[in-house]
Amino acid sequence: MESIFNNTLVDYPKETSLHSLIVKSAQNYPYSIAVKFHERSVTYTEFNKTTNRIARVLIEQGIKKGDVVGLALDRTPEMIMCLVAIMKTGAAYVPLDPEYPKDRIEFMLEDSGAKVLLTSQKYKGHYAGNTVEVLIEEALAKSENYPAEEPEVEVTGKDLAYILYTSGSTGKPKGVQIPHGALVNLELSMQKKPGMTPADKILAVATISFDIAGLDLYLPLVTGAQIVLADSLTAKDGRALLDIVRSENITIMQATPYTWRMMLEVGWNEYLPLKVFTGGEAFPKDLAEKLLPISKEVWNLYGPTETTIYSIIKQITDANDITIGWPIDNTQIYIVDEQMQNHTDGEIGEILIGGAGVSWGYWNREELTVEKFIDNPFSDIPGDKIYRTGDLGKYKPDGDIVYLGRIDHQVKVRGYRIELGEIEFNLGKQPDIKDAVVVAREDTPGMPRLVAYLTLPTGQVGVPESTQITNWEQALLAVLPEYMVPDDWVLLESIPSTPNGKIDRKALPKPDYSHINRTGEYVAPRSDNEKMVARIWEEMMGLEKISIMDNFFQLGGRSLVAVKIMAKIEQETGKRLPLATLFEYSTVEQLAARLEVDEASISWKSLVPIKPQGTKMPLYIVHGAGLNVLLFNALAMNMDDEQPVYGLQARGLNGVDEPLDVMEEIAANYIEEIVAHDPIGPYAIAGYSLGGMIAYEMAKQMLAAGKDVKLLAMFDTYAEQTTKFDSPLKKSLKGIWLLAKQIAYTPVLFMEDPKRTIEYKSRELGRKVTKTFKKIFPDKKKKTVFSDYNNEIDERSGKAQRNYLLTPVNIAVELFRAKKKTFYMEDTKLLGWAPYALKGVHVHEIPGEHNTIFAPPNDKQFAKVLQECLNKAV
Repeated sequence: MESIFNNTLVDYPKETSLHSLIVKSAQNYPYSIAVKFHERSVTYTEFNKTTNRIARVLIEQGIKKGDVVGLALDRTPEMIMCLVAIMKTGAAYVPLDPEYPKDRIEFMLEDSGAKVLLTSQKYKGHYAGNTVEVLIEEALAKSENYPAEEPEVEVTGKDLAYILYTSGSTGKPKGVQIPHGALVNLELSMQKKPGMTPADKILAVATISFDIAGLDLYLPLVTGAQIVLADSLTAKDGRALLDIVRSENITIMQATPYTWRMMLEVGWNEYLPLKVFTGGEAFPKDLAEKLLPISKEVWNLYGPTETTIYSIIKQITDANDITIGWPIDNTQIYIVDEQMQNHTDGEIGEILIGGAGVSWGYWNREELTVEKFIDNPFSDIPGDKIYRTGDLGKYKPDGDIVYLGRIDHQVKVRGYRIELGEIEFNLGKQPDIKDAVVVAREDTPGMPRLVAYLTLPTGQVGVPESTQITNWEQALLAVLPEYMVPDDWVLLESIPSTPNGKIDRKALPKPDYSHINRTGEYVAPRSDNEKMVARIWEEMMGLEKISIMDNFFQLGGRSLVAVKIMAKIEQETGKRLPLATLFEYSTVEQLAARLEVDEASISWKSLVPIKPQGTKMPLYIVHGAGLNVLLFNALAMNMDDEQPVYGLQARGLNGVDEPLDVMEEIAANYIEEIVAHDPIGPYAIAGYSLGGMIAYEMAKQMLAAGKDVKLLAMFDTYAEQTTKFDSPLKKSLKGIWLLAKQIAYTPVLFMEDPKRTIEYKSRELGRKVTKTFKKIFPDKKKKTVFSDYNNEIDERSGKAQRNYLLTPVNIAVELFRAKKKTFYMEDTKLLGWAPYALKGVHVHEIPGEHNTIFAPPNDKQFAKVLQECLNKAV
């Protein structure tokens, strides 16, 4: 019997391929911008012609209708073009995010039987297997000689468009097969409601390995609208996203609740004419309350990968009435009991989804496909399938659907669908773990955390030792994405069970979130300031009952939460404190006492004591592009007890002192404070990213002044020479050549120092956008110091770097190089330092990528190697 609420039948071109709709957009809007990425814009004509040429290269490579092609490219316009080009060959693509673990990607390639892997020079030979590699750089060069007309391949709505892998309960991902017709139905339905027009701009942030990217990329392309593409690091930076929304006049953005929270936390409080699409996980009431007043529209979108991205949608107008709404076109929803009786009377049951969006099932997983994709008991069409979501829901009287969570223990955390069984499976392979159960807890509203409950052969209970946690985290990171690594770990004597022997997940104890290195017994706040600071820490850190003796860093405090804490304190007290205050005043008691001091006496010196105690030669570390020295704390705390560590933060953070924009002056300013602190030496200087260039100039000046510089360390700094002093012709040729290589590797198209990572470049772009926006619309409201991090000081530091001429120095460079490369470099071995360090470059490879080398568990190995270098230098 058909549900009374499933009157969704709409005529649509079910025999049409997805890319044929994109071709129509190119015909209707040939000169409109299809994709914008940083400073580069691609018109619909250019986009379509390029996809045709790439498709022809792939066809010549032997790709034909029905084949499978893997795609592992960084987020650039070429990534989107290649997705469409693959479809134009008649093949199906497997989206592979290069940030995912190597083993996971190799499994997907092997399991899917991909005939070709379309990737870039950056990842050449990186993935093991029998798949033939086609490099996009070579394909683009070769395609210039190919016709730009559409390939003569007939692709219909019944052909496969992509295979997307999701987390699997057996420990291996499972591939979902989506045909063209299902995508066409989704895009055309969503084009009408929530709605998109050719005048819209959508900010695309979802990774291609997340199915919602299919809306980010294809809805605008079939509409004639514009995609503003965020690179992978910008997509994780709430401030950078907010800057782009403002500067690019973005009208639509789709993101998970986690991303929307990030944007709110960095200062979004003014109205923006933005359609908010939220999906991927349940939409919390408190988030709706914040988004509704400052957005044009807010839409809640629901749907599993298996039914083509989204199946049910609703515009949210009241935060007290958050439901998932009604089915999209040609989609049927049933809420059934165990006997498959359809509940239209408000009874709770499992959500079943039928209609045009239902996929073909799981690739090479026939048994699981039979289990989840069953014959539709409500349809008279032979062979019609319906998908069992495993989600609970109920109907309201008007057909509006209320989502009530999972039947099983598949969860969503920060927008990612996670099979907890996959984490448990991999933990169970560790020799020192007996049993493992993983759950998602939300003990603090809006802050879901993965918690691993373990039993060990040793019988150990309580909180694991830090070395144990590090070992388990590293083992998981080798095979799972970072978002699947537990946040908290609890050791139990035994896993609780129900009377019938099943795991009793409800009986698993709440973790003691306040256990982390508490100093002595709990001491309650006494003064008003202590109560305020404790309350803010508890709120921002998601902890309970913080003692006034608790240490910020030992509680797990990091840079981002420090920014929030200091901004909140300034908001409530009017007093502005440097982030570095937390080094010296790291307990609730100390920070509260610091607030009692006259604001005029607060120090904004560049030299910051991170770990001042110890008898060894001090190490002075210069800030990176983010200007924040707090991230050096974990490194310092893992070094010898007798090793002093100081940080150097930028001048001007107080909003009073004038920031410097000449490299020699910045270096001289830092040297002055170091020498005032230690007039004799010897000295050990280090710099992170941009700070490496400053440290180099500091060492140069100190040597010229007769100072004894024992060590100069670069923390993943690339030595890129300025082009300021080149002739116009040479500068032009260098620029063209660099541009070509950036397109091929990390296509960031504005001419900046390439030693910085994609993250730095993204934030630099955000700062420029912010500066332009402020010139046009000056904000007269008081700003917190933290907003300056991405604005004037960084702008001036960038100017200093662009104008700085590297010259050889009679010194050795200790180069701490990130193991994982995330951006294009001419010299991947010595990072360009060989011509400038006349005494040689000594390389030390550090686990992690550019912006995670200081994060646990990488900080421990980093500290060990750095300490050995310091000891050897003395």
